[in-house]
Amino acid sequence: MTERRTIAVFATGGTISAVADARRRHGGGLSGTDLTAFYRDLDDSVELRPIEVDRIPGRAMTPGNMLTLATRITEEVSRGCDGVVVLHGTDTLEETAYFLALTLSVPVPVVVTGAMRLPAQPGADGAANIRAAVVAACDDRLRDLGPVVAFADELHLARRVAKVHTTRVDAFASPGHGPVGLVSEGKAILYSTGRPGTDHLGMPPAAELERTRVPLLWVTAGDDGSLCEAAAATSSGLVVAGTGGGHTPPPFAGRLASVIKTGVPVVLASRCPAGPLLTDTYGGPGGEGELAAMGVVPVGDLPAVKARLRLQVALALGMAPRDAFPIW
Repeated sequence: MTERRTIAVFATGGTISAVADARRRHGGGLSGTDLTAFYRDLDDSVELRPIEVDRIPGRAMTPGNMLTLATRITEEVSRGCDGVVVLHGTDTLEETAYFLALTLSVPVPVVVTGAMRLPAQPGADGAANIRAAVVAACDDRLRDLGPVVAFADELHLARRVAKVHTTRVDAFASPGHGPVGLVSEGKAILYSTGRPGTDHLGMPPAAELERTRVPLLWVTAGDDGSLCEAAAATSSGLVVAGTGGGHTPPPFAGRLASVIKTGVPVVLASRCPAGPLLTDTYGGPGGEGELAAMGVVPVGDLPAVKARLRLQVALALGMAPRDAFPIW
């Protein structure tokens, strides 16, 4: 006889719960209980424990909201459950998934999912994504992968996943890597069962996280870096999404050098969707060699939006930025 599993389902809002009003504005209308009710009719071997956290769209999610979610998950797991599912808006789903990877240390699988189509639309995908997420959360092997994202029956590592399309139901992918598994016939099929790297940093104090500001500057052709100094003046650190293997226009690099001299840490990622930063190919103004020499901290192949969250959490924990970014 299959052991009955208890899965805590945290509802935060988003398209998966949205209901349209008379003016076709969409807000969080369905509760966690509403969203999980269908599953109980399909599988009585799983007990779902719905927990309301927020009813906000993905675009409104903040690191503070993410910290509240992480805290609530930690508390609920301590009370006893076999897995966790988070229902989330898709605009920032990849960021919340990675924030949970940074902060959570729980002995159960954690799976994040959402929906691209409204519940009342033809072909709505929310129910299928919840079912896949619950199946994944029941599989103890996922504990070693850290938080994962379940979408369109694929499973993706929090560090790798990105929203790569604005409207399709298969909107999530892991550029340069692919999914770590899939859900088929009510089972999780994993391509890897070993922990792929170290994302966890710790749970920062809420007040420290709130006062730690880390903007992300996206480098473009001809960018003179004029925003660097303005952003640094009111920030705890900067993340720069450079071109190619981690480069900036020469004037931009000059501004970064001035910022670093003020003591504000600068972390370098790439604006490319896949691939590692270069370390020893290009010299000269704005090349990765010069940027490294001036003290810019490289992130390896971590995406820029996740490097921003990682730096924010690290600084809120009092960590040195260079210690927070091992080259995986």
